[in-house]
Amino acid sequence: MSAGGAVAVAPECQLLPYARRKWNSFSSWNILVDKPNDQSSRWSSESNYPPQYLILKLERPAIVQNITFGKYEKTHVFFGGMNEENMTELLSSGLKNDNNIEIFTLKHKIDEQIFPCRFIKTVPFLSWGPSFNFSIWYFELSGIDDPDVVQPSLNWYSQYREQEAIHLCLKHFRQHYTEAFESLQKKTKIALEHPMLTDMHDKLVLKGDFYACEELIEKAVNDGLGKKMSEIHSGFMTL
Repeated sequence: MSAGGAVAVAPECQLLPYARRKWNSFSSWNILVDKPNDQSSRWSSESNYPPQYLILKLERPAIVQNITFGKYEKTHVFFGGMNEENMTELLSSGLKNDNNIEIFTLKHKIDEQIFPCRFIKTVPFLSWGPSFNFSIWYFELSGIDDPDVVQPSLNWYSQYREQEAIHLCLKHFRQHYTEAFESLQKKTKIALEHPMLTDMHDKLVLKGDFYACEELIEKAVNDGLGKKMSEIHSGFMTL
């Protein structure tokens, strides 16, 4: 609800302009227009040996929600991010073996928060046949590039990446540098994990108290903490 009682209208999904940024090989390039009957209107790799990739650069950061493309391909993986070195997997999907355009929804949320991309990378894994190179006939990206929406998400994403980096440092320091771990955790006030996992680490790794660990697990089960037990199971091997 905006000032004055007016209902805020969510920005509509729209086409996002882009340009080619990087590729590891290509024999032709023209995917900005949809001309399925034009053999020169496509991106085609020079070989069908993976990894082959194509990186696109958006005109400006945007929440990329959908991708539309024409193809003669099968399996693709798509990545996106604010730079080329740190990308998040947005989609891994097989394609129908035909010449019809397909539309896919891309991952654009982390922890229910939208995040922006400036670069989109596609990595084809399987060509139409053993004697064919990878080909993409048409690319269309759609989403939201309204600065009023993108800038807050960019601020959140920067904080999210910083916290993830601190988590990795804390995990490493706890295993090798106790003083650094305690200092960083005190300075940032960021918890490495669920308190139950921290308790498990203290009892199992530092004290070797297997009996206390069994009691902790039994208590979690008796308290109905099934989800927390799953967290312990997934984190146990990294203690």
